[in-house]
Amino acid sequence: MQADPRVNILLVDDEPANLHALRAVLEPLDQNLITAPSGTQALRQVLEHDFAVILLDVQMPDMSGIETAAMIRERERSKATPIIFLTGVVKTAEMMFKGYSAGAVDYLMKPVISGVLRAKVEVFVELAQVRHSLQQEIAERTRIAGEMSRLNMVLEQRNDDLTAANGDLEAFSHSVSHDLRMPLRHIQAYVSMIEESALARLNPDEQRRLRGVREAAQRMSQLIDDLLAFARIGRTAMRKVPVDLNAMVQAVIAELQPELKTRKVEWTLQQLPYISGDRALLYQVFLNLFANAVKYTRTRAEARIQVFAIEQDDEIIVGVKDNGVGFDPAYSDKLFGVFQRLHSATDFEGTGVGLANVRRIVQRHGGRTWADSVLNDGATFYFSLPAPDKAECAMPAPSPTVEGHVPTDKGE
Repeated sequence: MQADPRVNILLVDDEPANLHALRAVLEPLDQNLITAPSGTQALRQVLEHDFAVILLDVQMPDMSGIETAAMIRERERSKATPIIFLTGVVKTAEMMFKGYSAGAVDYLMKPVISGVLRAKVEVFVELAQVRHSLQQEIAERTRIAGEMSRLNMVLEQRNDDLTAANGDLEAFSHSVSHDLRMPLRHIQAYVSMIEESALARLNPDEQRRLRGVREAAQRMSQLIDDLLAFARIGRTAMRKVPVDLNAMVQAVIAELQPELKTRKVEWTLQQLPYISGDRALLYQVFLNLFANAVKYTRTRAEARIQVFAIEQDDEIIVGVKDNGVGFDPAYSDKLFGVFQRLHSATDFEGTGVGLANVRRIVQRHGGRTWADSVLNDGATFYFSLPAPDKAECAMPAPSPTVEGHVPTDKGE
């Protein structure tokens, strides 16, 4: 609820008719008019309220206006309150001296001129309102400063916690890299020795079990590699530069070529924009998404993978669409989690870290990740990136070498 913007004005006179006349003159100002019939009553009002200005009759029976003003000035809270003296007797130099000495800011003769009195009071009303606004602004700034100080303390604490967590992560990464790899190397070495020296003497069931040990060790080694890569992504400093996504896509497809020698894969690449980002990290995004598309189209006689981009509002949306096995859309929220897999590892190899890496990289660039699919009818993976400043990254002109199909099967 908004505070009442009106201020208080105190009218002090022992004659009710005079108080009534003062109210009539000042009511057009629409302020809180408080009356007191004596100096004693005036002092009580000053104890209870703050006033923008006090109109004080000089001649009162119990306590004169001069005495009342002097006592008002003795109180710390009201010593700066403006006082206008009103008198019905002829002003003398001695009287005016006493009045100004008591703290008066003005001295008016009765009967007062309505317009003059209203104008003088209005000045003090406006001053009080400005002072009140400044006090509120100071209080608000003080509150904000206190809140910022509290938030800075919280941020400092969280920064310390993050530093400690990073230290723990470094220690964990070191442990994973060395302490877990060593036993794996021993297992893999012993399995190789047994296969070289005694494989022929093992029966088929024993050979199957030994092969299972070797494959499990390989999967564990791959999982360690993926975990370390996932941890590194969060710690790697980003270096944003203009990136030509067309060239990056071509480079990723070239890297995947050795895996596709026996596959028939048709790539459809639409024109992609230049963006601002970390080239190495974004390369990992495309590599993971393309590798997924290649893997989950393995059951198709001809794999079709499409790459496209849409500039929408203040972001660029990139999509990678395939005609693979797809996934149940009811579980799409699990796709980008660490170790989350929607397909059996016996059908499609993997550790479930690749898409988690994609999400982390895109989030560090200020973007989003999501996917949609129809089970057994392909999937489309999307990620968004903030649209770059036009002066920073100009959009490339369309090129016929990018549009169209890029076959990867050498027989085509």
